[in-house]
Amino acid sequence: MPRNNPDAMIEDVTNAMEVIQIPDSNPLVTPNPNEYRPLDSIEAAGPPAPPIEFDPPNFERGRRDDVLVYIEQSQSHQQAKNVLFRDFSRDTGDMDGGLNRVRQAYWPLPNKQRINTIMGHVEICIVLKRCTKDVFSDESSSDSESSMEDGEEDIVFQVTNQYVAVKVNYSSRMDQLRNRHAENPLQEIAAMQLIGNSHPNVMGTIEVLFDGENLNVVMPYCGSGDLFELLQESQRKNEGFPESVARYWFRQIMEGVKYLHAKGVCHRDLSPENVMIDKNDCLIIDMGMAMRIPYTDPEDPSRVTDATRGTLRRLVLPQGACGKLPYMSPEIYRSRQPFDGGAVDIWTAGTILFCMVTGNRSESGD
Repeated sequence: MPRNNPDAMIEDVTNAMEVIQIPDSNPLVTPNPNEYRPLDSIEAAGPPAPPIEFDPPNFERGRRDDVLVYIEQSQSHQQAKNVLFRDFSRDTGDMDGGLNRVRQAYWPLPNKQRINTIMGHVEICIVLKRCTKDVFSDESSSDSESSMEDGEEDIVFQVTNQYVAVKVNYSSRMDQLRNRHAENPLQEIAAMQLIGNSHPNVMGTIEVLFDGENLNVVMPYCGSGDLFELLQESQRKNEGFPESVARYWFRQIMEGVKYLHAKGVCHRDLSPENVMIDKNDCLIIDMGMAMRIPYTDPEDPSRVTDATRGTLRRLVLPQGACGKLPYMSPEIYRSRQPFDGGAVDIWTAGTILFCMVTGNRSESGD
């Protein structure tokens, strides 16, 4: 699908948003640093701790195969290649290898170029739904009808107008880079499954399928590009976003960050490339470097637990530099002292805001 024109998107957002103004009767007041020192309370929660381990990710057995697809516009059939779907062959003794139980499948768009990633690639797929018998016209279903007369029923899928993005992680690449790269696909899947799909500004998974060679993460598709593309357009004009537009996107980013932190998750790799645009909404993606923030266990202050059971956030022991250098917080870059998992994401969000309002890259500012 073609991506939207950045200028048109900014104009649409400007027209759609509600601009919030701070009343003159409520001036901003600089806080007294002696009265408000949040780091002190975090340090008082207990000694720094390593991140909490994610639960093992859940995934189903998947399969890629060619399937018969019904094209409603032309009322014809076509063989779709390399279609991904859940594999029920171990759960059933059907002659079709379990294909009869498949209700949804994902067909990579042949004219859409793959997007390379560290662990593999991302492909855009159109969603296929299992056909019912009444979708066939008399002219297009003669072969299917003859098969049914012989006691067989063709398994046919129908093209929908829905799209997904499938992140394909190569098993060979994951084995090669295990413990050698900050990005961890299994941890990313676990983080996305922990986060879920309930928040409009954070992306979760639809399903995860292992096809014997690759680990396929099926996710919602955002058809309007990413925030980095909008920033590039503004930088070519040597200007930033209008303040109201920057506020519009930044507010959504912060809503997503707030939700992540409420789930006890620190992203560690926020960047404009990891903020996808879907029409007038944006979603935080790419949890490959995410970690779970340790909290003090209220029943045993000497131990740590996760955000669902803990009450006081702990500092995190250094975990090494990760993320993109222009947006990386100083404590993550130096990786010498314990850090606040919430604060490092807020710093990174601030660099994104700086880029939006100035039109400059983070490298140009100190």
